[in-house]
Amino acid sequence: MPFTGTLPGLSSDDSNQFESALKKFVDARELPLYKIMAYHLGWVDQNGEPEPAVVQDRSHGHLVLSVAKSTGSDNISAMPYAVAVEMLYNFLLVHEDVQNANTERNNRPTIWWSWGPAQAINAGDGIHAMARMSIFEQRNASGPAADPRNISMALEALDNATLEVCEGEYLDISYQERAAVSVDEIVTVARKHGALYGISAKLGGIASAVDDEVLDALYRFGNALGTAQNLNIDLKALWPDSGTERTEVQRGRLQSKKKSLATAHAIENGTPTTRRRLGEIFMKRVLDPADLDEVTSILAETESKVFAESRIQTLVDEAIETLSSAGLSADQQKTLIDSAKLIIG
Repeated sequence: MPFTGTLPGLSSDDSNQFESALKKFVDARELPLYKIMAYHLGWVDQNGEPEPAVVQDRSHGHLVLSVAKSTGSDNISAMPYAVAVEMLYNFLLVHEDVQNANTERNNRPTIWWSWGPAQAINAGDGIHAMARMSIFEQRNASGPAADPRNISMALEALDNATLEVCEGEYLDISYQERAAVSVDEIVTVARKHGALYGISAKLGGIASAVDDEVLDALYRFGNALGTAQNLNIDLKALWPDSGTERTEVQRGRLQSKKKSLATAHAIENGTPTTRRRLGEIFMKRVLDPADLDEVTSILAETESKVFAESRIQTLVDEAIETLSSAGLSADQQKTLIDSAKLIIG
């Protein structure tokens, strides 16, 4: 399941400041469209009336703040960047719900299920535009945060990450109609999705005006942890945590024939009979629960879960090693490494 707490190095006050800034940014606009966005973000019900906030994953925005603190900045300088990356993440979630026909997210009906796919796409695109607008809030800041070069660099990073994720989605969707997908192809897709955590870490560094070498190290750290998290999300969809059932989102990913590191390993390393059966299953238009059970049974035979867990640990090690070149103190590195482990799950 996504991490929904407060990352190490941040206090509950930091978390509350971020949630308030995110909410204020959306609530500043009055058209009912923004009530739909507020609903998706967990603050209001379907009628636009306030309700107790639905706890959601805010780890992208929190990582911006955590990196900024570790590199010498503060919440004020980093907050517009934290809001921007959190909005970008939620833009992608809205589109994923339409794409995979998810009727629920965070135990509530999704936007497209409540207002239709047209309004969901509209709301998602609006959230994306607001992510870019948040970057320009830095023009009202003081000090290095208001430097036009830093603002331009942040906007470029945000747009590049969006393209990376879109490229990953393109590949992901194209692989749904292929019976055989390699391990390397799956990792490539995960790397592209990992760009979102890559820029979360990089934006924290930009808020602190660190040099380009440190920014590169921070991006590679975030990308490695994002890649590992993406692969682990697929693994958790196949094998949910003990005592839990698959969520609507997890079922949507599997029933749309999304390939994972484990399935790619089984296809590459299984017997001819195993590969043929997996191919027959993945050539179906939509997978049903019985198909999913058979897939997990086959993956157990090929020890593909163990392989996937080992590959994910390799990415964790990569993130840790990369962070050591960012010029941070041992305590600062530990804080970010602990954050990465929580995010990966």
